[in-house]
Amino acid sequence: MNKYQKIPEAIIDLHGYTTWRAKMELDKLLNEHKYSFIRIITGKCSYREHGPILGPFVKKYLEKKNLKFNQAKIQNGGEGALEVYITDRKKK
Repeated sequence: MNKYQKIPEAIIDLHGYTTWRAKMELDKLLNEHKYSFIRIITGKCSYREHGPILGPFVKKYLEKKNLKFNQAKIQNGGEGALEVYITDRKKK
């Protein structure tokens, strides 16, 4: 493990969630105001004919909340996971 690698304070796995349910779970998690770094697992959804839905939805959701995020490292989920930094969050 990289000595500078930050460990998430919470991990939420949204596999199989609808966008509505994912939004509800993310709202609930963010409204707790407990975490400064979380990992959201959306999955890659490589089997869908028209590509993934949940990953792009979660990215737009985070952008609307003005939250900084990036794709997780390969060992932490790669394309199917996002690392979210909440410390610089602007309240909405």
